[in-house]
Amino acid sequence: MGLLSLVILAVFLAVACAVLLFHESLRIALRMWAERFRLDMGERLGEQFVAINVTRGLQIHGLSVIGLALGAGLWTGLWQWALLIGAVIAVLPVALSRWFIARRLRQLSAQWPDALTLLSAGLRSGASLTQAMNQASQELAAPCGQELALCLREQRMGVPLESALMQLEHRAPSEGLSLFVSAVRISQETGGQLAETLDRLAHTLRRKAALEGRIDALTAQGRLQGWVMVALPFAVGAALFLIEPQAMQALWTTWPGQLLMVIVALLEACGLHVIRRITEVQV
Repeated sequence: MGLLSLVILAVFLAVACAVLLFHESLRIALRMWAERFRLDMGERLGEQFVAINVTRGLQIHGLSVIGLALGAGLWTGLWQWALLIGAVIAVLPVALSRWFIARRLRQLSAQWPDALTLLSAGLRSGASLTQAMNQASQELAAPCGQELALCLREQRMGVPLESALMQLEHRAPSEGLSLFVSAVRISQETGGQLAETLDRLAHTLRRKAALEGRIDALTAQGRLQGWVMVALPFAVGAALFLIEPQAMQALWTTWPGQLLMVIVALLEACGLHVIRRITEVQV
């Protein structure tokens, strides 16, 4: 009887420790997820002139994850699908925010040679750098016009122009902006023809953009082949499901089939990553 009591006590302590460990791990994971959500959806989107209520967004996002995961689990009757849907919904806002930021940075990089040309023309006409930036901010569309206008507002509020330009470089990290900030700093310290420097920089950036466009055109076939290879197994699986749904049902109702689907998804992701690295040429 004493041995049985010890066994029961040991099992109870083991279960209690497992529950406490799971609770602590879940709490740490939720805190990290909330911090990542606040960073990507609050600070980074705020730097891109997109203001959202982070607290309200976090609450709505959490309820969406729980509701859609429970709905998927009740509809399919499989907890695996509930976890999969919950994980996808959990990472979706962060992925979308990063895609939006990357898209805006590409637009800014595409506009920047024109901005440098306008700044150079303003300097040649006798205007100061701040006056040339003000004129360029009025003539250029977003996002370049927004960034220059914000930089000028910071400068009017007492921030040194060099610090405002460094903040601009921090908000929109790109090679063209870094070269522009370096050229302005060197011109303020040592003097020189800033207008000619900006003209040469704009010409160099345009040639670089043309070369990148040519490389993208030459590697488009390889990228398309990669996406076709990734989509082909799923397309074949969907066709087989329409033809023989009973035979294909074992893929998500049995653990060997689920394991096979996970392995296929991982191999597809690795293959797509390798193909993208092969077709990605840095200029």
